[in-house]
Amino acid sequence: MPGPTGTAEFGDVAQTITVDGTLRTYRLAVPTTYRPERPTPLILLFHGSGSNAVQQSAYSGLPAAGAAAGYLVATPDALGGDWDLAAPGTPTADQRLVAALERDLGSRYSVDRSRIYAAGISLGSEFATIAACDPADHIAAVGLVAAEYLLRPCPGPVPVLAFHGTADSIVPYATGATGRSVPGLPVVGALQNLEAWARLDRCRPTPAVSTPARAVVRRVWSGCAAGSSVELYTVVGGGHTWPGSPVVLSAAAFGATTEAISATQLMLAFFDAHPPHPGRQGA
Repeated sequence: MPGPTGTAEFGDVAQTITVDGTLRTYRLAVPTTYRPERPTPLILLFHGSGSNAVQQSAYSGLPAAGAAAGYLVATPDALGGDWDLAAPGTPTADQRLVAALERDLGSRYSVDRSRIYAAGISLGSEFATIAACDPADHIAAVGLVAAEYLLRPCPGPVPVLAFHGTADSIVPYATGATGRSVPGLPVVGALQNLEAWARLDRCRPTPAVSTPARAVVRRVWSGCAAGSSVELYTVVGGGHTWPGSPVVLSAAAFGATTEAISATQLMLAFFDAHPPHPGRQGA
C-alpha cells in the first residue's frame, strides 16, 4: 500500500500523539533520503528507567545513525519515566502507545510495515521485548542492552541481538547475583536469558563463540527457525551502559563502558540482515 505524500520534517524532532485522551511525547528522526514513494523501515527506541527520549537519543546515538542509514527512528517518553512491564499483548497505556505510534507514523510516512524493529536499554530493553512478543506489533527483530529477559507469552521466532557487561551492578550479568534494579532478588543471568531466546527461536543449543574485540565475547546461536538468529555480546568488565555510546555517563553510578564495539552500529547491521519472515510480516 503506497504511503502518504506529505512533506517530511527531517532531523530528530519532538513530536506528540494523543493516546486514549493522554498526550504522549516522543522524538522522531527522519532520514534526509526519505522519499514517500519508497517504503522506509522504522525503529522504536525505548529509554531506561528514569530517563527520557532526549537522553536516550543522545546516549545511544541510534536516531542519528539510524536516520543516516535510511531508518525512521521513533523514541517515545514513558509516563513518569518508567515503562509498564505487563505481559505482551496486555492493553496497557504503553502497549497502546506502541500501536498508536505504528498507526500514526504509517499514516504520515511511507513506513515499511514488514520492517519495524525495537531497541532499548535496561527497563526500555525489557519493554522492547514486550513489543517484540506482541504479534500485533509485527516487530521484525529486537536489539537489547543491559537486560534481555524473555517475557511470555511470546509466539516467536524473534531475531535477538543483546549486549551485557559482566560488571553491571544494576542488572547483573551472572545468574543468582543481585543488583540495584531489584534489590535482594537473584536474577536469571544474561547467558541463560539468551539460551531461552534461542529455544524460542528453535536454534541449535550450542552457540558459536568468538572474540571480535578486546574484552568482548560474541555468542551466536544459529540454525534457527524462519531465518532467525540470536546473538549475545558480553562486554568483560563493562557496566550498565550502551557499548560505544558517544556520551560518557558516571562510571561510579553505571560502571565502565567500552569503545571496542558500537551497539548502535551492530544493531543497524543486525536489523539490515533480518527482514521479517512470512509469519511476522505486517499488513
